[in-house]
Amino acid sequence: MKKRVVMIALLLCVSIAAAGCSKETADNKDSGAATEEVTPTAEPETTEEAETDAVDEEAGAEEEAKTTAELLKDIDVEKCVTLGEYKGITVEKSIVSVTDEDVETELESALSDYPVEVNEAAEEGDTVNIDYVGTIDGEEFEGGTDQGADLLLGSGQFIEGFEDGLIGASAGETRTLDLTFPADYSEDLAGKAVQFEVTVNAVKEPLDEATDEWVAANIEGYYTVDEYKAGIRSEQEENNEATAEEQVRYTAWTQVIDASTINEYPETLVEMGKELYNQQAETYAQYAGMELDEFIQSSGLSQEEYDANCEEYGKDVAARVLVNQAICNAEGFVIGDDGYKEELDKMLAEYGVTEDELMESYGQDNVEQSIMMNRVSNLILENATVKEVPADTTDDADDTDDTETAE
Repeated sequence: MKKRVVMIALLLCVSIAAAGCSKETADNKDSGAATEEVTPTAEPETTEEAETDAVDEEAGAEEEAKTTAELLKDIDVEKCVTLGEYKGITVEKSIVSVTDEDVETELESALSDYPVEVNEAAEEGDTVNIDYVGTIDGEEFEGGTDQGADLLLGSGQFIEGFEDGLIGASAGETRTLDLTFPADYSEDLAGKAVQFEVTVNAVKEPLDEATDEWVAANIEGYYTVDEYKAGIRSEQEENNEATAEEQVRYTAWTQVIDASTINEYPETLVEMGKELYNQQAETYAQYAGMELDEFIQSSGLSQEEYDANCEEYGKDVAARVLVNQAICNAEGFVIGDDGYKEELDKMLAEYGVTEDELMESYGQDNVEQSIMMNRVSNLILENATVKEVPADTTDDADDTDDTETAE
């Protein structure tokens, strides 16, 4: 199972969890701590200046390594934020209903994923199971050979001409395909002539309608179509319920934030949020194969607009951290107390790791802040009134149909 970033699915918004991360996480190796801006000097440094800078850099590195909890120790939280109402709030919970069409759509997708063998010539849209050997100048090359591979004809998975060359082939037939690698292919193969010897083991196409036999042969844990449809519906209902729960959590937290007043934004917290914003932008830029300034320009933003967004994001992160800490202070929540240890034990059981492994994978700060923020979120919801409403209910709908529940 793939590792998940601690509490990301459960926290109220990504910025909160990531803001507390000052060590490398297992997934993205990003640091959430603030870094100092480096300004080039106009004149060459003297030895004394260089030594002074080295001391400054070392001090900056120490400050950068501070956890969110350590940063908050130097901040008068009660002075910076005036808490609004966080107990007794009312939020709406909207659960999307699962329709017969939803179930049929997923069933059709499964039919496409698990086609059945047919005694017919292959057509576009069919799946062929093939063995193939690729050679260049009579020599096999790395990556050019496979056995028992399923290929959807028309999917474009192989180089031009490969899939078209198998149209009309039948099970047991072998075809020789003389092709050319594209000019923009890998450096070793670009533009080279290649010959593929392809044997079609089977031709498969999706059933028009699911059968009990198909379900039993392809869908683990189910033996009839009715059982499988019921399972699809149940899973989708669970997913919709989980989505609604996450939305309630986010909405409740946002309501608490909006009800609070930020009197002062500590620069250390704002810088932490700004660094996170820049890290996210740099990650997107890397995915796009661009430098950050190129990515900003391609997004239709000026540097001034980007900087303004970054500043606003930093303040948003600071606000959320301040409100969370203010509630912790009001409720007596402390890192390391019994409530913290209980949440930590739950996390360790969920992830199936030791505490050392958890800290190594996600970093002390990320773990600490995730637990504390989740405790606050749970407190808010435990004291909230949750009104369940249909997903298509408008703001002016009759409230008499609402069902109130306490969570």
